[in-house]
Amino acid sequence: MAGYWQRVAAVAMILGWSMASAGCAQTETVAAPVAESALPAKFLTDPELFAPGAKVFKYRCAACHSMDATKSQFFGPHLDGLIQRKIASTPGYTFTEEVQQLSIVWTTPVLLEWLARPQQMVANMCMPFTGLPKQADREALLAYIYQASEAK
Repeated sequence: MAGYWQRVAAVAMILGWSMASAGCAQTETVAAPVAESALPAKFLTDPELFAPGAKVFKYRCAACHSMDATKSQFFGPHLDGLIQRKIASTPGYTFTEEVQQLSIVWTTPVLLEWLARPQQMVANMCMPFTGLPKQADREALLAYIYQASEAK
């Protein structure tokens, strides 16, 4: 497990993130509510969003995650089939005990909140992703995750 955290620290350093901003320092933050988006199913399968979502995934997620469940795990678990999956339930990936105790299920509203404020939603997760400030990027990424999972 020590090797895993060394890899996370190395990626954070390369990308210019501090481990404290990645949630690795003890914090007392409380999640602020995120307005629930009215994302109709049609929107989530809109081909116009696939390319922008794929670009967001490439530049913000792909260093640690894959959309292919058959690929070896990177620094984070694969995201294939993420929708409606319980947090910390990806086979073959080791999660911290703290994260395993959570009862989060990845639904559209939960993912939109996660993408906006991941460190506030799950404090001390030690994930060097601090969120996507633009609603359009969050929605495009979510559409990409839905479409990439459904395409298989």
